[in-house]
Amino acid sequence: MAKGSKKKKGSSATRNPAAELTDDLIVEILSRLPAKSVHRCRRVCRRWRRLISDPHHRKKLPQTLAGFFHLSVNESRFPVEARHFVNVSGIGGRLPHVCPSFSFLPRFERISMVDSCGGLLLCQCFESSDAFRYVVFNPCTEEWIVLLESGFHPKDRGFCARLGFDPDVSSQFHVFEFVPCDDVTGVKIYSSETREWNYRESEWCTDTGISDICRSAFCNGMLHLVSYQRSIVSVDVEGRTWRTTKVPKMEGVEEVRDWLPGSICQSEGKLYYLSQYNTVPISLSIWLLEDYSKDEWTLKHSVTNELLYEKINSKYKSSEFCYVVIVHLDCNLIYYITRDYTLMAYDMDHKESRVIQALGLHFEPQAEEWQLRAFIRNRRAP
Repeated sequence: MAKGSKKKKGSSATRNPAAELTDDLIVEILSRLPAKSVHRCRRVCRRWRRLISDPHHRKKLPQTLAGFFHLSVNESRFPVEARHFVNVSGIGGRLPHVCPSFSFLPRFERISMVDSCGGLLLCQCFESSDAFRYVVFNPCTEEWIVLLESGFHPKDRGFCARLGFDPDVSSQFHVFEFVPCDDVTGVKIYSSETREWNYRESEWCTDTGISDICRSAFCNGMLHLVSYQRSIVSVDVEGRTWRTTKVPKMEGVEEVRDWLPGSICQSEGKLYYLSQYNTVPISLSIWLLEDYSKDEWTLKHSVTNELLYEKINSKYKSSEFCYVVIVHLDCNLIYYITRDYTLMAYDMDHKESRVIQALGLHFEPQAEEWQLRAFIRNRRAP
C-alpha cells in the first residue's frame, strides 16, 4: 500500500459521528421525525432501540397509533355489518391512517378478525363458506401475507388461533392453531421464516381447554393463554416447551365467571393477569408475575365498578361486570366498555375514569390492538 494511503486513527473515515451524540440529542432528533420513521430507527443499533423503547422517551417521540376495531350491525343499511376503528391516540397529524374496511386486501367473500399482536392482525379470510385462508397484515402500512392452508376445516370441532409477534425482538411472526380448543391435544405452528406449519402434541395436562374469545399474551418467545382450569398455559414458538401456571386468587372472594377465569396481557416482557371478583361492589384486580420460576403473583392494582362507572349515569354501576378491552400498561390506563356500550378509560395513577365515546347499540368488539406498528421487513405477500 502506498505510504500516503493509510487512514489515520480517529479520522472522519473511521469515526461514527452518531456514536458521539448524547442520548438527549438523539431523542430530540427522533422527535422531529414521523412515527413510521422512528419505528424504522429501532434497527439502527441496540442503543437506539433502547432509547426509543424507554417509557420516558416515548412521551417526547411521535405517537404511535392506539385504538381498536369493532363491528356495528344495522338492519336498515347496506351492508348490515360495518367495521370501525376507534382511535384513542389523541389528536396528531402525524398518526398513520387505518382503513377499517381492509379494502387493500385481496377480494374475499368474508373477513373475520381473529387476533392481534405487536401491531399485526390475524384474520380468517373466507373464499367460500367451506374454505378460508389465514392472512396476517399491518393495517397501517397495508402490507399483508396469505398463509399456507393449515388443514383446519370450518366445520371441524373447536377452534382457537392466536398470533405471536414481538417487533422489538424479531421481524418474524408465528401463528398458533390449537386443535381442538376445548380439549387441546396439540398445536399447529406457522413460522413466517419457513412459511410452513408444524404440528406438536400437547404436553399440558389432559383435558386442558382454552377459550376462543380470551386474549392471549406473547412475551419472552412464548404464547400465554388462560385455560378453563383457572391456570395460564404457555407454549413456545417451536412447540417444545409447555408450561402451566396457576392464576392468583384473592382471599375471601369468589370469581363469578367460572367459565372465563380472567384475561392476560404483557408489558416489557412481564405477564399480567386481570380478574373480576364478586365483591360488594364488584372489583377488578391486576396481578404481576414477577418470576416465572416461582409462579408468584403480586397484586399491583384493584378498582371497583363504582370508580369505573363514575363518569356516566348508569343503572349497572355496582351490579354488572364491564368488558375490559385492554390494559395499556405503558400509560397505566385500563380501557373498558360498560354495559351501556360506552368506551371508558381508567387512569390507575390518578384513580380517575373518563369517557372516550359512546359506541351505540349493536356493538360487537373485535380483535383489539394498541401501538399498531409497521412491518419491519419482508412482509408483502408473494
